[in-house]
Amino acid sequence: MTEAQTYSWIFYAASASCAKEGANIRDIEAVADGINHAVPTSKEMTQSLKWAESKGLITKEGKKFVITRDGQDLIAQVSSRGGSAMKIWERYTRLFEKLGAENVTHLNCQTMKAEPASGANAG
Repeated sequence: MTEAQTYSWIFYAASASCAKEGANIRDIEAVADGINHAVPTSKEMTQSLKWAESKGLITKEGKKFVITRDGQDLIAQVSSRGGSAMKIWERYTRLFEKLGAENVTHLNCQTMKAEPASGANAG
């Protein structure tokens, strides 16, 4: 999965689980599992939430994450067109690419695992 796909997946889950009162990391993780039928790793959760926070889309209040006004505006923009969960996720991914999340997967040929390239925009 690309950085943009991962970040958008976790933000999409946060947007669905935070509602008005915010959500803790386990709530967001559970919704992410429902969206992608996969449990995100701790690293995926941490990096994605930090990235969204750095972009002003979410904020952390105690142990809960809350969607900011900018985050709510982005959610409204994506949700206004409706569609399946996968379509909505694709829209978030395209917007996150425009916000600077990379849309490339760097493969380490020795381990055959995806990893960030040196100088990748992780934050």
